[in-house]
Amino acid sequence: MIQPPIIMQNPPVEEVTSISYPTISPHAVIGTDSMIIGNITITNDVFIGFKNLLRADSGYPYYVGPKTNIQDNVLMHVHPGREHVVVEGQRWGVYLEGENSVLHHAAVHGPLFIGHNTFVGQHANIYDAVIGRNCVIMHGATITNGVKVPDNRFVAPGQSVWKQEDADNLPPVPEKHKHLNQEIVDHYYRLGKSYYYHTPSAFSFT
Repeated sequence: MIQPPIIMQNPPVEEVTSISYPTISPHAVIGTDSMIIGNITITNDVFIGFKNLLRADSGYPYYVGPKTNIQDNVLMHVHPGREHVVVEGQRWGVYLEGENSVLHHAAVHGPLFIGHNTFVGQHANIYDAVIGRNCVIMHGATITNGVKVPDNRFVAPGQSVWKQEDADNLPPVPEKHKHLNQEIVDHYYRLGKSYYYHTPSAFSFT
């Protein structure tokens, strides 16, 4: 028997004393074997695939913006008690602005901001960073140590960015990759709708 994803409140600890339940749009689709825990907002037309773990139990809140796709085996967490990504005056543990792609086995660990239309490749590892809009972070890249990646920048496969000077010197996104993210966003938007209407293995929260 196919089981729905696990959607549950966080347990209270010193760093997160309030108990919260995820807020999930009825237009989002979440695959089986994924777990969504705590103060997490999942907005319209988000696709969350299979075996993902979004865990707001050590820091919070999280925001997953419209038409974002989180594929399979993705980890989203935040450093205990640190919630200092600020968006329009509000503090967040993890904030994905919208139309983001987070590919298989990536780790997106807060405090973290990822700007609109940014692509995060397979096995990418991001921990404590601000990533601009329209960026492409390729497979196996590492970004950490509080760096701020400007808009429209490209991080090569396997590249490590942990000093601000390295982030400032990243090249612009190559022409061949400029439409990569929107192609993925479009595909997963359509795929999510098809899963919802044609299979029992993805769930919407109507």
